[in-house]
Amino acid sequence: MTIGRLDPQKPHSFAIPVKKINDGADISSFLSSKAYVQIMTFLLQLNASLYPRIIRSKDSSEEKIQAWELESPDVEFSEPVIRLRELLKKLEAIIDEAPPDPGPRRFGNMSFRKWFKIVEARLPDLLLECLPEVLTFKRAEPQTIQAADELRAYLTGGFGSPQRLDYGTGHELSFLAFLACIWMLGGFTQSEPGAEERGIVFGVIEPYLNLVRRLIKTYTLEPAGSHGVWGLDDHSFLPYIFGSAQLCPISSLEQPSPEGSLFGAPDPGSVAKDTVVQRERKRNMYYSAIGFIYDVKKGPFWEHSPYLFDISGVRGGWAKINKVGDPHHAASGTPRGN
Repeated sequence: MTIGRLDPQKPHSFAIPVKKINDGADISSFLSSKAYVQIMTFLLQLNASLYPRIIRSKDSSEEKIQAWELESPDVEFSEPVIRLRELLKKLEAIIDEAPPDPGPRRFGNMSFRKWFKIVEARLPDLLLECLPEVLTFKRAEPQTIQAADELRAYLTGGFGSPQRLDYGTGHELSFLAFLACIWMLGGFTQSEPGAEERGIVFGVIEPYLNLVRRLIKTYTLEPAGSHGVWGLDDHSFLPYIFGSAQLCPISSLEQPSPEGSLFGAPDPGSVAKDTVVQRERKRNMYYSAIGFIYDVKKGPFWEHSPYLFDISGVRGGWAKINKVGDPHHAASGTPRGN
C-alpha cells in the first residue's frame, strides 16, 4: 500500500496549515481523519522499504541478502532527493551566519531566532530551485494560496519554534508531512518499489535529523512537550522506526517478519554500551539517534532513557521492536525482557 498521488490535470485547493489539535478530543478526531491515514501510509511505506530482503540477479539465479545502511553505495539518490539534500546543506550553512550569543545558558539561545528569520526570508527562492515542478501544481481558481505556501509552512514547522526556542517530535512530524506532500504532488521519482523511499529516508530524513541535532546543540533548544525520562526521546521518533527496520530479518514488502533480527545484527541490548553505539551510529539510524542521546545526556542509559532501555530488552528482536514504533501494534511501555 502506498500513498496516492494527486492528479496534476485536476486543480487542487491548498491551505496554510493551522494547529487543530489542542486537547484529547482533537486527537481522537485526528486519528479518524484522512490526513492521519495519508501520513501513516507514507510512514509505513518508508519503513517497509528498509527491510532487508533477498535479491535475485536479473541475469542469473544467484541470490544475495541485501540490507540497507547509512552511506550505502547500494542506495541511489534521484534528482529530487539530491536537490532536497542541497537545500538542507544550504539551511545548515546559515548557522554560520547566526552564531549563538555568547555566555552560558541552559536552554534557548536567542540567535536561533536570527537563524529562523534568515531561513524564512530565503525559503521562497530555495524551494523554487529545489521543487520547480511541484510548486507549479495546478490550483483551484480563484484561490491565491499556492502549493509553495503550504509546503513552506510544513518545512519551517520542521525546525522547531523560534518563539519557545524548542524542538520536539511535533516538529519532526511537520517535516514528514512536508515530504508526504511532495510525494502526493508527484515530486519524487517513480521507480521500482522501495527504491525512492530508501532514497528519501537515507538521503533526506537522516540529513534533516543531523541538521536538527546541530541546531539543538548550537542553540541549546529545549525539548518541546517533553515527558522527561518517561518519553521515548526528547526530540525524535522516526529514527527508531527506520533504524529498527534496517535490522529486521530478511523479509518482503508484502510479508514482513513478525519477530527476529537480521543475521549479524547487534543485540538490541547493546544500546547501553557506548562502544557499540559509536560503531553502529555510522550505519544505522536507531544507533545514530541513541548516539545523539549519548552526546547530550550523562549518566547511566537506563536512568536517563528508561523507555528506550526497556525496549532494548524485547525478546522478539528488531522485528518486534520495529512494531513497537508502528501505531497499529503500539505498546504502552514494553517491559524489559518481554
